[in-house]
This record gives sequence, C-alpha cells and structure tokens, in this order.
Amino acid sequence: MNLKQLIQLLCMVGAIALIGGNVSAKETPISPSLKPAVKLIAAPNSAMSTAEKAVLNNLLSNSKKLGLCRDYLDLEAAKRASEVYKLENQQYFVMFHCFLAAYQGNYEFLIVNQQPAAKKPVTKLTVTEFRENQAGKVQKVGSLSIGGLPTYDPKQRVLAVNSKYRGLGDCGSKAKYRVENTALKLLEFKAKFACDGKLEPFQTLYSAK
Repeated sequence: MNLKQLIQLLCMVGAIALIGGNVSAKETPISPSLKPAVKLIAAPNSAMSTAEKAVLNNLLSNSKKLGLCRDYLDLEAAKRASEVYKLENQQYFVMFHCFLAAYQGNYEFLIVNQQPAAKKPVTKLTVTEFRENQAGKVQKVGSLSIGGLPTYDPKQRVLAVNSKYRGLGDCGSKAKYRVENTALKLLEFKAKFACDGKLEPFQTLYSAK
C-alpha cells in the first residue's frame, strides 16, 4: 500500500466514524427523567401598581443609603419577592425581602411617606417577638427584621408572619400585627419552642384585648 492509498483509507475511516457518531446522537432519545423540570412561578409583586413598583425601585436604588438589610441584601431576591401596599395620604407599607434562607425569607417592614413635608420618608418598623433564652426563660424582644413567611391583608391592615425555627416546622412562631401609623401593633403571638418532631401545640404567649 503506497502513501496515497494510506491517506485515502484514513479519510474513509474518519468519515465513517463521524457519520456513525451523528447517527448515534440522533437516534438516542433523551429520557424524560433527565429533562430539567421547569416551573414558572409568578412573582408575588406582579400585581403591584405602577406607583407601588416605583416605591420599590426607589428603595432598591437607595438601599445602602437607607441602611436596609444591613446583615445581608440580595438585590435580585428583593426585587422579585418584596411587596408594596398603598395606605393613605401618599403612604405605603412595604414588606422588604432581604434574602432567602434555606426554607424562609428574611424581611424588614417599612412605611414609606411620599408627602412633600414628610420629616422621615422611610421608617423601619420594629417587630415584636417572644423568644426563649438559653436559660429557658421567655422574653419579649423587638427587632428590625424577622425570618419567616409573611402575608398581608390590606383591607384589615393585618400582617401575619409564620416563622420556622427549622425546616420541619415542628417549632417556631405565628404572629399577627396591625399596621398603625408608623408602627406594627402586636395582636397575637403563638410559639412552640420545643423542636420535638410534633407540629402542635403552639402556646399563645400574647393576645391583644
């Protein structure tokens, strides 16, 4: 076999291998179990009005200046999951999403006042909670952020926050607040501090009269 014949033979072998590879790739179906699961979820703030979206965009743009979420702020998560609700007199209640943890988000709650004469355009609201210290004593505390799953009823102006102390949900708290002026008035607080694998009971630690 001369050099010319050897080159022709190598070219034929390469062409056959290439064709075989293409046929194999075309004929091999993708198993349904290997296809990525795509689930489209509408953002909770998709129903906000133009004015409410403008309020949120302003907060996002000035988050550092306003000192929002000082522990950590995920801007993309905040844009996607924060919610704004119009109150009255150019005021808005904001559930500002700081970041998403393993099984719940971390939030700050704000009152935005757009009145020209407003002395404080943005007010951080204090969240009242009851916590158990290392000695087992339950204490009333106030904080500017909370981990949990919040929902807001704009008609009643009631904010409900369910917080898990771990993913199983066998311990945590259930709280309700009313938005009043520039404060969150505690209406009810229930908690279960024992992470014992049981989902109930939650003890009522506070109930407004």
